[in-house]
Amino acid sequence: MLFFSVGLFGQIQNSNDIPKEFLEQLEKMGVDNSPLLNGYESEYLNVVFKDSLNGFDFLRKKIGFICSGENSKFLYFDMQKKHILDKNNICNNGHLYVFNTSQKEESGGYDGAIVYWSKRIVPIEKIIRWLKSKP
Repeated sequence: MLFFSVGLFGQIQNSNDIPKEFLEQLEKMGVDNSPLLNGYESEYLNVVFKDSLNGFDFLRKKIGFICSGENSKFLYFDMQKKHILDKNNICNNGHLYVFNTSQKEESGGYDGAIVYWSKRIVPIEKIIRWLKSKP
């Protein structure tokens, strides 16, 4: 099985590195829990994970956002927004998993997942099973 994952290396570590145009569009990110990313969310995540994408582009992708057994894009972007607006709010960009064709099919059509606030690397098979079990 081929896949790649991206940890904290190669990600934006300081929200001051986020371009101003994204800061002006914060209210348009994380407005729902649809796994399909809107254009603002896609562009933002392409910047956050910019040094580690290896050709992957978040545009028009279906992404699972996994934290403590929940799939919540809303909570992920809420955390990002709070940190951007107040540096005292802690933030975790997460660990990016990009699926190959068979993993995408097995997961129910997800192109990848971001696992955040996890103390360990979660095996990709577990992520795929978890996403597949969710509506």
